[in-house]
Amino acid sequence: MRRKKYTCFTALMMAAVIGFSMTACQMSGTTSSSGDAKTEQKEETATKTAYASKIFDTGYVHEVNITIDEDDWEDLKKNPLEKTKYKVDITIDGETVEDVSFATKGNTSLSSVASDSDSDRYSFAVNFGKYVDDQNYYGLNKLKLNNIYADATYMKEYISYQIFRKVGVEAPLASYVNLTVNGESQGLYLALEDMGESYLDRTQDGEGELYKPETENLGNMGKDMKKGEKSGDEKQSEDGTQTSTDEERPEPPADGERPEMPADGERPEMPEGGKFPGNGNFQPGDFGNAKGADLNYTDDEISSYSDIFDNAETDGDESDYKRVIAALKGLSEGKDLEQYLDTDEIIRYFVAHNFVLNYDSYTGSMLHNYYLYETEGKLSMLPWDYNLAFGGFGGFGKAGDGSDATSLVNTGIDSPLSGTNEGNRPMWNFIASNKEYLEKYHQVFDELIKEYFESGEFEKEIEEIYNMIKPYVEKDATAFYTSEEFEAGYETLKQVITLRAESIRAQLEGNLSTVSDKQETSAQIQAADVDIQKMGSQGGGKDKKNENIAGGR
Repeated sequence: MRRKKYTCFTALMMAAVIGFSMTACQMSGTTSSSGDAKTEQKEETATKTAYASKIFDTGYVHEVNITIDEDDWEDLKKNPLEKTKYKVDITIDGETVEDVSFATKGNTSLSSVASDSDSDRYSFAVNFGKYVDDQNYYGLNKLKLNNIYADATYMKEYISYQIFRKVGVEAPLASYVNLTVNGESQGLYLALEDMGESYLDRTQDGEGELYKPETENLGNMGKDMKKGEKSGDEKQSEDGTQTSTDEERPEPPADGERPEMPADGERPEMPEGGKFPGNGNFQPGDFGNAKGADLNYTDDEISSYSDIFDNAETDGDESDYKRVIAALKGLSEGKDLEQYLDTDEIIRYFVAHNFVLNYDSYTGSMLHNYYLYETEGKLSMLPWDYNLAFGGFGGFGKAGDGSDATSLVNTGIDSPLSGTNEGNRPMWNFIASNKEYLEKYHQVFDELIKEYFESGEFEKEIEEIYNMIKPYVEKDATAFYTSEEFEAGYETLKQVITLRAESIRAQLEGNLSTVSDKQETSAQIQAADVDIQKMGSQGGGKDKKNENIAGGR
Protein backbone atom coordinates (compact mmCIF):
# COMPACT_ATOMS: atom_id res chain seq x y z
CA MET A 1 0.00 0.00 0.00
CA ARG A 2 1.40 3.31 -1.08
CA ARG A 3 1.89 5.88 1.64
CA LYS A 4 2.16 9.56 0.70
CA LYS A 5 4.48 11.81 2.68
CA TYR A 6 5.75 15.35 2.41
CA THR A 7 9.28 16.33 3.37
CA CYS A 8 8.40 19.92 4.20
CA PHE A 9 6.06 22.80 3.56
CA THR A 10 6.29 26.54 3.40
CA ALA A 11 4.01 28.75 5.47
CA LEU A 12 4.33 32.47 4.83
CA MET A 13 3.63 34.58 7.90
CA MET A 14 2.84 38.28 7.92
CA ALA A 15 6.01 40.35 8.05
CA ALA A 16 4.18 43.04 9.99
CA VAL A 17 3.52 40.60 12.79
CA ILE A 18 6.82 38.76 13.05
CA GLY A 19 9.18 40.78 10.91
CA PHE A 20 10.19 37.98 8.59
CA SER A 21 8.86 35.06 6.55
CA MET A 22 8.99 31.76 8.32
CA THR A 23 9.51 28.42 6.62
CA ALA A 24 8.13 25.49 8.55
CA CYS A 25 9.78 22.35 7.31
CA GLN A 26 11.87 19.20 7.64
CA MET A 27 9.67 16.81 9.49
CA SER A 28 11.81 13.82 8.69
CA GLY A 29 14.64 12.68 10.90
CA THR A 30 16.05 9.86 12.97
CA THR A 31 14.59 8.99 16.33
CA SER A 32 16.09 7.09 19.21
CA SER A 33 12.92 5.47 20.52
CA SER A 34 9.44 4.43 19.46
CA GLY A 35 8.05 7.07 21.82
CA ASP A 36 10.01 9.78 20.03
CA ALA A 37 8.84 8.42 16.68
CA LYS A 38 5.18 8.59 17.73
CA THR A 39 5.62 12.11 19.04
CA GLU A 40 7.31 13.17 15.81
CA GLN A 41 4.57 11.57 13.73
CA LYS A 42 1.87 13.42 15.70
CA GLU A 43 3.74 16.71 15.29
CA GLU A 44 4.16 16.07 11.57
CA THR A 45 0.46 15.35 11.12
CA ALA A 46 -0.54 18.41 13.15
CA THR A 47 1.79 20.61 11.10
CA LYS A 48 0.56 19.26 7.77
CA THR A 49 -3.08 19.85 8.72
CA ALA A 50 -2.74 23.26 10.38
CA TYR A 51 -4.84 24.71 7.55
CA ALA A 52 -7.92 23.25 9.25
CA SER A 53 -7.73 25.94 11.94
CA LYS A 54 -6.74 28.67 9.47
CA ILE A 55 -8.86 29.14 6.36
CA PHE A 56 -11.35 26.52 7.56
CA ASP A 57 -12.07 28.20 10.88
CA THR A 58 -15.86 28.42 10.57
CA GLY A 59 -16.29 31.19 13.13
CA TYR A 60 -15.95 34.06 10.65
CA VAL A 61 -15.94 34.97 6.95
CA HIS A 62 -12.38 34.90 5.63
CA GLU A 63 -10.82 37.47 3.31
CA VAL A 64 -9.23 36.08 0.13
CA ASN A 65 -7.68 38.23 -2.59
CA ILE A 66 -6.25 37.04 -5.89
CA THR A 67 -3.59 39.20 -7.52
CA ILE A 68 -3.46 38.35 -11.20
CA ASP A 69 -2.10 40.09 -14.30
CA GLU A 70 -4.95 42.11 -15.83
CA ASP A 71 -4.44 40.55 -19.25
CA ASP A 72 -4.64 37.08 -17.71
CA TRP A 73 -7.81 38.01 -15.84
CA GLU A 74 -9.44 39.24 -19.04
CA ASP A 75 -8.34 36.09 -20.86
CA LEU A 76 -9.83 33.92 -18.11
CA LYS A 77 -13.17 35.70 -18.40
CA LYS A 78 -13.19 35.44 -22.19
CA ASN A 79 -12.17 31.77 -22.30
CA PRO A 80 -13.42 30.21 -19.05
CA LEU A 81 -13.99 26.76 -20.50
CA GLU A 82 -10.32 26.38 -21.33
CA LYS A 83 -9.55 26.10 -17.61
CA THR A 84 -6.17 27.70 -18.25
CA LYS A 85 -3.89 27.76 -15.22
CA TYR A 86 -2.63 31.27 -14.47
CA LYS A 87 0.22 32.16 -12.11
CA VAL A 88 -1.12 34.44 -9.36
CA ASP A 89 -0.53 35.48 -5.76
CA ILE A 90 -3.17 34.64 -3.17
CA THR A 91 -3.66 36.50 0.10
CA ILE A 92 -5.66 34.71 2.78
CA ASP A 93 -6.56 36.74 5.86
CA GLY A 94 -3.54 38.97 5.27
CA GLU A 95 -0.98 36.23 4.54
CA THR A 96 0.31 36.02 0.97
CA VAL A 97 1.46 32.93 -0.90
CA GLU A 98 3.15 33.80 -4.19
CA ASP A 99 3.19 32.01 -7.53
CA VAL A 100 0.21 29.70 -7.18
CA SER A 101 -1.99 28.25 -9.92
CA PHE A 102 -5.46 29.74 -10.44
CA ALA A 103 -8.08 28.37 -12.87
CA THR A 104 -11.80 28.06 -13.44
CA LYS A 105 -13.44 24.80 -12.37
CA GLY A 106 -16.70 22.92 -12.76
CA ASN A 107 -18.85 21.23 -15.41
CA THR A 108 -22.50 22.29 -15.56
CA SER A 109 -22.00 25.43 -13.50
CA LEU A 110 -18.98 26.47 -15.54
CA SER A 111 -20.74 26.05 -18.89
CA SER A 112 -23.86 27.77 -17.55
CA VAL A 113 -22.02 30.87 -16.35
CA ALA A 114 -19.95 30.85 -19.52
CA SER A 115 -23.17 30.90 -21.53
CA ASP A 116 -24.37 34.02 -19.69
CA SER A 117 -22.95 37.25 -21.05
CA ASP A 118 -23.87 39.13 -17.85
CA SER A 119 -21.99 37.02 -15.31
CA ASP A 120 -18.34 36.18 -14.68
CA ARG A 121 -18.95 34.59 -11.30
CA TYR A 122 -17.00 31.36 -11.81
CA SER A 123 -15.82 28.76 -9.37
CA PHE A 124 -12.04 28.49 -9.08
CA ALA A 125 -9.33 25.97 -8.27
CA VAL A 126 -6.11 27.01 -6.53
CA ASN A 127 -2.96 24.84 -6.57
CA PHE A 128 -0.34 26.14 -4.14
CA GLY A 129 2.46 23.87 -5.39
CA LYS A 130 1.98 23.94 -9.16
CA TYR A 131 4.89 26.31 -9.79
CA VAL A 132 6.88 26.07 -6.54
CA ASP A 133 7.88 22.59 -5.39
CA ASP A 134 6.48 21.58 -1.97
CA GLN A 135 4.74 24.93 -1.49
CA ASN A 136 1.42 24.79 0.32
CA TYR A 137 -0.73 26.76 2.71
CA TYR A 138 -0.23 25.33 6.21
CA GLY A 139 -0.25 21.85 4.65
CA LEU A 140 -3.07 22.46 2.17
CA ASN A 141 -2.01 21.65 -1.39
CA LYS A 142 -5.13 22.68 -3.26
CA LEU A 143 -8.15 24.86 -2.53
CA LYS A 144 -11.54 25.12 -4.22
CA LEU A 145 -13.50 28.39 -4.30
CA ASN A 146 -17.14 27.66 -5.13
CA ASN A 147 -19.44 30.35 -6.48
CA ILE A 148 -22.51 29.02 -4.55
CA TYR A 149 -24.41 28.40 -7.73
CA ALA A 150 -28.17 27.73 -7.94
CA ASP A 151 -28.44 28.24 -4.18
CA ALA A 152 -30.44 31.22 -2.94
CA THR A 153 -29.79 30.10 0.64
CA TYR A 154 -25.97 30.18 0.33
CA MET A 155 -26.06 27.21 2.72
CA LYS A 156 -27.18 23.99 1.02
CA GLU A 157 -23.70 22.63 0.41
CA TYR A 158 -22.29 23.87 3.71
CA ILE A 159 -25.16 22.35 5.73
CA SER A 160 -24.94 19.10 3.75
CA TYR A 161 -21.29 18.62 4.75
CA GLN A 162 -22.20 19.42 8.35
CA ILE A 163 -24.75 16.61 8.28
CA PHE A 164 -22.15 14.21 6.88
CA ARG A 165 -19.82 15.13 9.72
CA LYS A 166 -22.60 14.60 12.28
CA VAL A 167 -22.94 10.97 11.20
CA GLY A 168 -19.18 10.41 11.28
CA VAL A 169 -18.23 10.79 7.60
CA GLU A 170 -15.05 12.75 6.88
CA ALA A 171 -16.53 15.39 4.59
CA PRO A 172 -14.29 18.05 3.04
CA LEU A 173 -13.72 21.09 5.23
CA ALA A 174 -15.70 24.18 4.24
CA SER A 175 -15.86 27.86 5.19
CA TYR A 176 -17.11 31.13 3.79
CA VAL A 177 -14.78 33.63 2.11
CA ASN A 178 -15.19 37.16 0.80
CA LEU A 179 -13.38 36.90 -2.54
CA THR A 180 -11.71 39.77 -4.35
CA VAL A 181 -9.62 39.75 -7.53
CA ASN A 182 -7.12 42.59 -7.83
CA GLY A 183 -9.05 44.27 -5.05
CA GLU A 184 -12.39 44.07 -6.89
CA SER A 185 -15.18 42.23 -5.06
CA GLN A 186 -16.33 38.92 -6.52
CA GLY A 187 -18.80 38.20 -3.73
CA LEU A 188 -19.33 35.60 -1.02
CA TYR A 189 -17.82 32.22 -1.94
CA LEU A 190 -17.55 28.83 -0.26
CA ALA A 191 -13.98 27.64 0.32
CA LEU A 192 -13.59 23.87 0.12
CA GLU A 193 -10.77 21.53 1.01
CA ASP A 194 -9.58 19.70 -2.09
CA MET A 195 -10.16 15.95 -1.87
CA GLY A 196 -6.58 14.96 -2.52
CA GLU A 197 -3.31 14.43 -0.67
CA SER A 198 -3.96 17.03 2.03
CA TYR A 199 -7.36 15.50 2.75
CA LEU A 200 -5.83 12.02 2.97
CA ASP A 201 -3.14 13.27 5.34
CA ARG A 202 -5.76 14.89 7.55
CA THR A 203 -8.23 12.02 7.63
CA GLN A 204 -6.42 8.80 6.67
CA ASP A 205 -2.79 9.42 7.71
CA GLY A 206 -1.89 9.65 4.03
CA GLU A 207 -3.00 6.11 3.23
CA GLY A 208 -5.24 4.79 0.47
CA GLU A 209 -6.24 5.55 -3.10
CA LEU A 210 -8.85 8.10 -4.08
CA TYR A 211 -10.96 8.29 -7.26
CA LYS A 212 -13.63 10.71 -8.49
CA PRO A 213 -15.81 8.68 -10.89
CA GLU A 214 -17.20 10.67 -13.81
CA THR A 215 -18.91 9.49 -16.98
CA GLU A 216 -17.26 10.57 -20.22
CA ASN A 217 -20.17 12.75 -21.35
CA LEU A 218 -20.17 14.76 -18.13
CA GLY A 219 -16.41 15.16 -18.18
CA ASN A 220 -16.58 16.73 -21.65
CA MET A 221 -19.58 18.95 -20.96
CA GLY A 222 -19.40 22.41 -22.51
CA LYS A 223 -15.84 22.16 -23.81
CA ASP A 224 -16.62 23.68 -27.21
CA MET A 225 -18.88 26.50 -25.99
CA LYS A 226 -17.93 30.16 -26.23
CA LYS A 227 -18.56 32.90 -23.67
CA GLY A 228 -22.19 34.00 -23.91
CA GLU A 229 -23.26 30.97 -25.98
CA LYS A 230 -26.13 28.84 -24.67
CA SER A 231 -25.62 25.11 -24.32
CA GLY A 232 -27.66 22.79 -26.50
CA ASP A 233 -30.09 21.81 -23.77
CA GLU A 234 -30.29 25.20 -22.07
CA LYS A 235 -32.00 28.02 -23.96
CA GLN A 236 -33.94 31.01 -22.73
CA SER A 237 -37.13 32.39 -24.22
CA GLU A 238 -37.74 36.09 -24.70
CA ASP A 239 -39.34 36.43 -21.27
CA GLY A 240 -36.20 34.99 -19.68
CA THR A 241 -37.60 31.62 -18.66
CA GLN A 242 -35.47 28.60 -19.35
CA THR A 243 -36.62 26.08 -21.93
CA SER A 244 -35.28 22.68 -22.81
CA THR A 245 -34.72 20.87 -26.06
CA ASP A 246 -35.67 17.61 -24.39
CA GLU A 247 -39.12 16.15 -24.86
CA GLU A 248 -41.49 16.52 -21.95
CA ARG A 249 -40.75 13.85 -19.39
CA PRO A 250 -43.54 11.37 -18.68
CA GLU A 251 -45.12 10.92 -15.30
CA PRO A 252 -43.34 8.35 -13.12
CA PRO A 253 -44.84 4.85 -12.85
CA ALA A 254 -47.55 4.53 -10.24
CA ASP A 255 -46.31 1.34 -8.63
CA GLY A 256 -42.70 2.38 -8.04
CA GLU A 257 -41.93 -0.64 -5.86
CA ARG A 258 -38.47 -2.03 -5.52
CA PRO A 259 -37.67 -5.06 -7.66
CA GLU A 260 -36.95 -8.22 -5.75
CA MET A 261 -33.22 -8.83 -5.53
CA PRO A 262 -31.96 -12.35 -6.32
CA ALA A 263 -30.08 -14.04 -3.51
CA ASP A 264 -27.02 -14.71 -5.66
CA GLY A 265 -26.40 -11.01 -6.23
CA GLU A 266 -27.36 -10.96 -9.93
CA ARG A 267 -29.09 -7.93 -11.36
CA PRO A 268 -32.89 -8.06 -11.35
CA GLU A 269 -34.92 -8.46 -14.51
CA MET A 270 -35.73 -5.17 -16.21
CA PRO A 271 -39.35 -4.09 -15.63
CA GLU A 272 -41.69 -4.25 -18.60
CA GLY A 273 -41.06 -1.46 -21.08
CA GLY A 274 -37.53 -0.92 -19.87
CA LYS A 275 -38.41 1.85 -17.42
CA PHE A 276 -37.62 2.04 -13.78
CA PRO A 277 -39.26 3.31 -10.62
CA GLY A 278 -38.73 6.96 -9.92
CA ASN A 279 -39.35 9.75 -12.38
CA GLY A 280 -38.24 10.59 -15.86
CA ASN A 281 -37.41 8.36 -18.79
CA PHE A 282 -33.80 7.48 -18.02
CA GLN A 283 -32.72 4.01 -18.95
CA PRO A 284 -30.46 1.64 -17.02
CA GLY A 285 -27.37 2.85 -18.90
CA ASP A 286 -27.78 6.19 -17.11
CA PHE A 287 -26.21 9.44 -18.22
CA GLY A 288 -23.12 8.90 -20.35
CA ASN A 289 -23.14 5.06 -20.59
CA ALA A 290 -21.27 4.34 -17.38
CA LYS A 291 -17.97 2.48 -17.46
CA GLY A 292 -17.59 1.91 -13.75
CA ALA A 293 -19.24 5.01 -12.26
CA ASP A 294 -22.27 2.92 -11.21
CA LEU A 295 -19.84 0.62 -9.31
CA ASN A 296 -21.20 -2.44 -11.08
CA TYR A 297 -18.75 -5.25 -11.77
CA THR A 298 -18.33 -5.94 -15.50
CA ASP A 299 -15.18 -8.03 -15.89
CA ASP A 300 -11.55 -8.02 -14.77
CA GLU A 301 -10.30 -5.61 -17.45
CA ILE A 302 -9.01 -2.27 -16.16
CA SER A 303 -10.27 -0.57 -19.35
CA SER A 304 -13.85 -1.48 -18.42
CA TYR A 305 -13.69 0.97 -15.51
CA SER A 306 -12.38 4.10 -17.21
CA ASP A 307 -14.94 6.26 -15.37
CA ILE A 308 -13.03 5.40 -12.20
CA PHE A 309 -9.38 4.99 -13.13
CA ASP A 310 -9.20 7.87 -15.63
CA ASN A 311 -10.28 10.10 -12.76
CA ALA A 312 -7.79 9.02 -10.11
CA GLU A 313 -6.86 11.66 -7.53
CA THR A 314 -3.84 9.69 -6.31
CA ASP A 315 -0.97 8.08 -8.19
CA GLY A 316 -2.26 4.52 -8.37
CA ASP A 317 -0.89 1.66 -10.44
CA GLU A 318 -2.20 -1.58 -11.91
CA SER A 319 -2.15 -3.39 -8.57
CA ASP A 320 -4.23 -0.60 -7.01
CA TYR A 321 -6.76 -0.80 -9.83
CA LYS A 322 -7.03 -4.56 -9.52
CA ARG A 323 -7.87 -4.26 -5.83
CA VAL A 324 -10.76 -1.96 -6.73
CA ILE A 325 -12.01 -4.39 -9.38
CA ALA A 326 -11.76 -7.30 -6.93
CA ALA A 327 -13.81 -5.32 -4.42
CA LEU A 328 -16.46 -4.51 -7.03
CA LYS A 329 -16.61 -8.20 -7.91
CA GLY A 330 -17.06 -9.07 -4.25
CA LEU A 331 -19.82 -6.47 -4.02
CA SER A 332 -21.59 -7.96 -7.05
CA GLU A 333 -21.42 -11.47 -5.60
CA GLY A 334 -22.79 -10.31 -2.26
CA LYS A 335 -20.46 -12.57 -0.27
CA ASP A 336 -17.89 -11.63 2.39
CA LEU A 337 -18.84 -7.98 2.01
CA GLU A 338 -16.86 -6.96 5.09
CA GLN A 339 -13.73 -8.04 3.23
CA TYR A 340 -14.40 -5.68 0.34
CA LEU A 341 -16.38 -2.80 1.81
CA ASP A 342 -16.13 -0.48 4.79
CA THR A 343 -19.79 -1.18 5.40
CA ASP A 344 -20.12 1.11 8.42
CA GLU A 345 -18.64 4.07 6.52
CA ILE A 346 -20.86 3.44 3.48
CA ILE A 347 -23.98 3.15 5.61
CA ARG A 348 -23.16 6.46 7.28
CA TYR A 349 -22.55 8.04 3.88
CA PHE A 350 -26.00 7.02 2.66
CA VAL A 351 -27.71 8.21 5.85
CA ALA A 352 -26.46 11.76 5.30
CA HIS A 353 -26.81 11.61 1.52
CA ASN A 354 -30.38 10.33 1.67
CA PHE A 355 -31.32 12.98 4.21
CA VAL A 356 -30.25 15.88 1.99
CA LEU A 357 -31.80 14.50 -1.23
CA ASN A 358 -29.25 15.40 -3.89
CA TYR A 359 -30.03 13.64 -7.18
CA ASP A 360 -27.12 15.16 -9.08
CA SER A 361 -25.29 12.13 -7.76
CA TYR A 362 -24.94 8.36 -7.50
CA THR A 363 -28.58 7.97 -6.41
CA GLY A 364 -29.77 9.81 -9.52
CA SER A 365 -28.95 9.28 -13.17
CA MET A 366 -25.85 11.46 -13.37
CA LEU A 367 -23.44 9.03 -11.70
CA HIS A 368 -20.98 11.53 -10.30
CA ASN A 369 -20.32 13.89 -7.39
CA TYR A 370 -18.84 11.32 -5.04
CA TYR A 371 -15.37 10.01 -4.29
CA LEU A 372 -14.45 6.33 -4.14
CA TYR A 373 -11.84 5.60 -1.49
CA GLU A 374 -9.90 2.31 -1.36
CA THR A 375 -7.52 1.09 1.29
CA GLU A 376 -6.33 -2.48 1.87
CA GLY A 377 -8.86 -3.74 -0.67
CA LYS A 378 -11.86 -2.10 1.01
CA LEU A 379 -14.06 0.53 -0.63
CA SER A 380 -16.02 3.43 0.82
CA MET A 381 -17.72 6.55 -0.55
CA LEU A 382 -17.10 10.20 0.26
CA PRO A 383 -19.30 13.25 -0.46
CA TRP A 384 -18.76 16.03 -2.99
CA ASP A 385 -20.81 18.83 -4.61
CA TYR A 386 -24.09 19.39 -2.78
CA ASN A 387 -25.27 22.79 -4.02
CA LEU A 388 -28.28 21.04 -5.60
CA ALA A 389 -29.31 19.27 -2.39
CA PHE A 390 -32.82 19.54 -0.92
CA GLY A 391 -34.60 19.23 -4.26
CA GLY A 392 -32.38 21.62 -6.20
CA PHE A 393 -31.92 19.20 -9.08
CA GLY A 394 -35.43 19.95 -10.30
CA GLY A 395 -37.13 17.54 -12.68
CA PHE A 396 -34.52 14.83 -12.14
CA GLY A 397 -35.34 14.46 -8.44
CA LYS A 398 -38.10 12.99 -6.34
CA ALA A 399 -39.84 16.38 -6.16
CA GLY A 400 -40.80 16.22 -9.82
CA ASP A 401 -40.79 19.77 -11.17
CA GLY A 402 -39.18 21.06 -7.99
CA SER A 403 -42.40 22.38 -6.42
CA ASP A 404 -43.80 19.35 -4.60
CA ALA A 405 -42.41 19.94 -1.13
CA THR A 406 -44.60 17.28 0.49
CA SER A 407 -43.18 14.63 -1.84
CA LEU A 408 -39.66 15.91 -1.21
CA VAL A 409 -39.65 15.96 2.59
CA ASN A 410 -41.39 12.59 2.80
CA THR A 411 -39.05 10.76 0.42
CA GLY A 412 -38.73 7.26 1.85
CA ILE A 413 -35.36 6.60 3.40
CA ASP A 414 -35.45 3.07 1.95
CA SER A 415 -36.31 4.24 -1.59
CA PRO A 416 -33.77 6.98 -2.35
CA LEU A 417 -33.14 6.27 -6.04
CA SER A 418 -34.42 8.33 -8.96
CA GLY A 419 -34.34 7.31 -12.61
CA THR A 420 -32.73 3.94 -11.94
CA ASN A 421 -33.14 0.85 -9.76
CA GLU A 422 -31.18 -0.95 -7.07
CA GLY A 423 -29.68 -3.45 -9.50
CA ASN A 424 -27.82 -0.56 -11.10
CA ARG A 425 -26.70 0.93 -7.79
CA PRO A 426 -24.97 -1.96 -6.00
CA MET A 427 -23.38 0.24 -3.34
CA TRP A 428 -26.86 1.15 -2.12
CA ASN A 429 -28.40 -2.23 -2.87
CA PHE A 430 -26.20 -4.16 -0.44
CA ILE A 431 -27.77 -2.09 2.35
CA ALA A 432 -31.34 -2.24 1.06
CA SER A 433 -31.30 -6.00 0.46
CA ASN A 434 -29.76 -7.04 3.80
CA LYS A 435 -31.78 -6.93 7.01
CA GLU A 436 -28.76 -6.43 9.28
CA TYR A 437 -27.33 -3.57 7.24
CA LEU A 438 -30.74 -1.94 6.86
CA GLU A 439 -31.24 -2.02 10.62
CA LYS A 440 -27.84 -0.39 11.10
CA TYR A 441 -28.82 2.25 8.53
CA HIS A 442 -32.01 2.99 10.46
CA GLN A 443 -30.07 3.12 13.73
CA VAL A 444 -27.67 5.76 12.39
CA PHE A 445 -30.62 7.73 11.06
CA ASP A 446 -32.20 7.63 14.52
CA GLU A 447 -28.99 8.95 16.08
CA LEU A 448 -28.77 11.78 13.56
CA ILE A 449 -32.37 12.90 14.05
CA LYS A 450 -32.12 12.71 17.82
CA GLU A 451 -28.71 14.28 18.34
CA TYR A 452 -28.67 16.97 15.66
CA PHE A 453 -32.26 17.94 14.95
CA GLU A 454 -34.44 17.07 17.93
CA SER A 455 -31.75 18.41 20.29
CA GLY A 456 -32.03 21.90 18.80
CA GLU A 457 -28.40 21.92 17.63
CA PHE A 458 -29.29 22.31 13.96
CA GLU A 459 -31.58 25.28 14.54
CA LYS A 460 -28.93 27.05 16.60
CA GLU A 461 -26.23 26.33 14.04
CA ILE A 462 -28.15 27.50 10.98
CA GLU A 463 -29.11 30.75 12.71
CA GLU A 464 -25.45 31.40 13.54
CA ILE A 465 -24.49 30.84 9.90
CA TYR A 466 -27.27 33.18 8.76
CA ASN A 467 -26.16 35.97 11.09
CA MET A 468 -22.53 35.55 10.02
CA ILE A 469 -23.04 35.66 6.26
CA LYS A 470 -26.02 38.03 6.00
CA PRO A 471 -23.94 41.26 5.78
CA TYR A 472 -21.85 39.73 2.99
CA VAL A 473 -24.89 38.51 1.07
CA GLU A 474 -26.45 41.96 1.24
CA LYS A 475 -23.42 43.53 -0.45
CA ASP A 476 -22.67 40.65 -2.85
CA ALA A 477 -22.35 42.53 -6.14
CA THR A 478 -22.20 39.41 -8.35
CA ALA A 479 -24.85 37.32 -6.58
CA PHE A 480 -27.13 34.98 -8.49
CA TYR A 481 -29.99 35.96 -6.17
CA THR A 482 -31.09 39.16 -4.46
CA SER A 483 -30.85 39.64 -0.69
CA GLU A 484 -34.65 39.33 -0.53
CA GLU A 485 -34.44 35.97 -2.29
CA PHE A 486 -31.72 34.95 0.16
CA GLU A 487 -34.02 35.72 3.10
CA ALA A 488 -36.87 33.71 1.57
CA GLY A 489 -34.51 30.88 0.66
CA TYR A 490 -33.06 30.72 4.16
CA GLU A 491 -36.49 30.48 5.81
CA THR A 492 -37.56 27.82 3.31
CA LEU A 493 -34.39 25.78 3.86
CA LYS A 494 -34.94 25.78 7.63
CA GLN A 495 -38.53 24.67 7.13
CA VAL A 496 -37.71 21.93 4.62
CA ILE A 497 -34.93 20.46 6.77
CA THR A 498 -37.12 20.53 9.89
CA LEU A 499 -39.98 18.81 8.07
CA ARG A 500 -37.59 16.27 6.57
CA ALA A 501 -36.39 15.36 10.06
CA GLU A 502 -40.00 15.04 11.26
CA SER A 503 -40.88 12.75 8.36
CA ILE A 504 -37.88 10.51 8.97
CA ARG A 505 -38.81 10.25 12.64
CA ALA A 506 -42.29 9.12 11.57
CA GLN A 507 -40.73 6.59 9.19
CA LEU A 508 -38.42 5.18 11.86
CA GLU A 509 -41.30 4.79 14.30
CA GLY A 510 -43.47 2.97 11.77
CA ASN A 511 -46.05 5.73 11.39
CA LEU A 512 -45.05 6.32 7.77
CA SER A 513 -43.67 3.84 5.25
CA THR A 514 -39.94 4.01 4.55
CA VAL A 515 -40.76 3.41 0.86
CA SER A 516 -42.21 6.47 -0.88
CA ASP A 517 -44.75 4.66 -3.06
CA LYS A 518 -46.19 2.77 -0.10
CA GLN A 519 -46.87 5.86 2.00
CA GLU A 520 -50.41 6.81 2.98
CA THR A 521 -51.04 10.45 2.09
CA SER A 522 -52.79 11.05 5.39
CA ALA A 523 -49.67 9.92 7.29
CA GLN A 524 -47.26 12.18 5.43
CA ILE A 525 -45.83 15.34 6.93
CA GLN A 526 -47.66 18.09 5.07
CA ALA A 527 -45.65 20.78 3.28
CA ALA A 528 -48.09 22.02 0.65
CA ASP A 529 -47.46 25.65 1.62
CA VAL A 530 -43.70 25.36 1.10
CA ASP A 531 -42.24 26.56 -2.21
CA ILE A 532 -38.91 24.78 -2.55
CA GLN A 533 -38.05 26.85 -5.62
CA LYS A 534 -37.29 29.69 -3.20
CA MET A 535 -34.15 27.83 -2.13
CA GLY A 536 -32.78 28.02 -5.67
CA SER A 537 -32.56 25.24 -8.20
CA GLN A 538 -31.02 24.18 -11.45
CA GLY A 539 -32.28 26.65 -14.03
CA GLY A 540 -33.17 29.44 -11.58
CA GLY A 541 -31.74 32.67 -10.24
CA LYS A 542 -31.58 36.36 -11.03
CA ASP A 543 -28.96 38.95 -10.33
CA LYS A 544 -29.56 42.17 -8.47
CA LYS A 545 -30.38 44.01 -11.68
CA ASN A 546 -33.24 41.56 -12.20
CA GLU A 547 -31.52 40.06 -15.22
CA ASN A 548 -31.78 36.31 -15.69
CA ILE A 549 -28.88 34.06 -14.85
CA ALA A 550 -28.92 30.38 -15.65
CA GLY A 551 -28.90 28.07 -12.68
CA GLY A 552 -27.38 24.69 -12.10
CA ARG A 553 -23.87 23.59 -11.44
